[in-house]
Amino acid sequence: MVSPALVRERSYTQTYNVDVFISYGQIDNQDKWISEFHQRLERRLQELLGTRELVVWRDLKLDGVDVFEDVLKGLVSQSAVFISVLSPRYVSSLSCREELDWFLDAAQAAGSLRIDLKSRLVKVIKTRLSEELPSNFADTLGFRFYEDDENKEFFHEFDTKEGAPRFIQFKDQCERLAQAVGGILKKLRRPPAVQAGTGKTIFLARTTSDLERQRNSIREELESHGHTVLTPSSLPDSGPEIKSALEEQLAKCDVSVHLIGRSYGVIPEEETRSLGELQYELALTERRRPDFQQVVWIPKDLQNPEERQKAFLARLREGKDQTGAHQSDLNEEPLEEFKSDLLQLLSHKPETPTAVAGARAKAVYLVCNQTDLNREQLIKIKGYLRSRGHPVELPPFEGNPEELRKIEEELIGDTDAALIYYGTAKDAWVIAKRKNLRKVLGSKPSGRDYARALYLCAPKDERKQDYLSVPNHLFLEPEPMGFPPLLVVGDCEDFDPTKLGDFVQLIEKEH
Repeated sequence: MVSPALVRERSYTQTYNVDVFISYGQIDNQDKWISEFHQRLERRLQELLGTRELVVWRDLKLDGVDVFEDVLKGLVSQSAVFISVLSPRYVSSLSCREELDWFLDAAQAAGSLRIDLKSRLVKVIKTRLSEELPSNFADTLGFRFYEDDENKEFFHEFDTKEGAPRFIQFKDQCERLAQAVGGILKKLRRPPAVQAGTGKTIFLARTTSDLERQRNSIREELESHGHTVLTPSSLPDSGPEIKSALEEQLAKCDVSVHLIGRSYGVIPEEETRSLGELQYELALTERRRPDFQQVVWIPKDLQNPEERQKAFLARLREGKDQTGAHQSDLNEEPLEEFKSDLLQLLSHKPETPTAVAGARAKAVYLVCNQTDLNREQLIKIKGYLRSRGHPVELPPFEGNPEELRKIEEELIGDTDAALIYYGTAKDAWVIAKRKNLRKVLGSKPSGRDYARALYLCAPKDERKQDYLSVPNHLFLEPEPMGFPPLLVVGDCEDFDPTKLGDFVQLIEKEH
């Protein structure tokens, strides 16, 4: 077993304790060449594999921390890839030869030296050799880190320091090496043990070619964590048929993920929107389901989008009603940060509601626009109210206007309080909801005991500023009917339970 004190990180492959073992001669690190090589390789592999869970190890010999032979042998034997940094010193070193033999013995005993015809033994030729290479290196991946001069009488090693004459060659070879090693590690990685049924089903929207690599990376990351990923690959030609196929897939999913790049993309037959925009808007309609989430990613460094794509991006960023995306579900950050945030979102489990002692449960009608259903603040408000033991009802969104009106009137009659969530909706919508509440409550004997509040959420505008300026947060309705004033809560900033304090106190007060 490998000493935990030596390998603290979790390996990428999980099959092996060490992902990459770098074997080298002590004398070759006098100018920190090996140290720089190690650091660059490790960082690039982390980027290519999309994780910091990676163990690239070497014995820090010149730093006075040589490990014991039996421990070193364990590290070598439990390495997925073994890199020999070849030089005159390496070829003549008995200790380097020992490390190589340990690795080969372990790999051959397991019958796993080659993976899909590629050897797990990799040679990095730092210095031109006059000696013949050991036979073990025949037919192995090789990367030369020097170049001969014109007459081949002399050679020049590649420089590890940025700005040095041959740094570009060093960087290019490290890139080729990292890509080759990364490919081997992916094949050696053990699929994570995931309990059946614990993952979510995710719709990963088809994207344009400029983001295909990022989409594949996200798919691999999601699948490696036990999630089921549906990727629309083979689609019909016509718009109506495509919509039907996409709706069928989306109905099976818990989450949709959309990558939006610089290209607008192909417009299907009988359609006016690109496939990317069509997928987004179809997923938007699924947000009527309280348990459905929609996530959008735009590369942080996106430049020069096509003209029509500019308009689509603007609508996404502004959070207009016709597209519905807002900052709570739209991400413009580096890919690795987005993947990490996405996995955290998928792993989130709702807290078990805990009733507050002594408070009678009051049902709350949480009035919201359909495009705000998955807003982070609304989800937190809903969760907070339920955590205090208050059932929360959401408005209906399917049906004709008459059906929706009738259901809403029934919801008002069945609940004890209403909280109007004022986010991306238009002010006319807010006024209509306020008026409907007064109308319905005016016909009920218990109407004056019904708590009403308006929660102000971003984005802040002039109309919301007007609500914020009312004295004592009590807004007098244009047609008072003897009701208590409308309570105004929230401040268009991040959610904090204390901002619901007056409303919660009102509904938990015994009449």
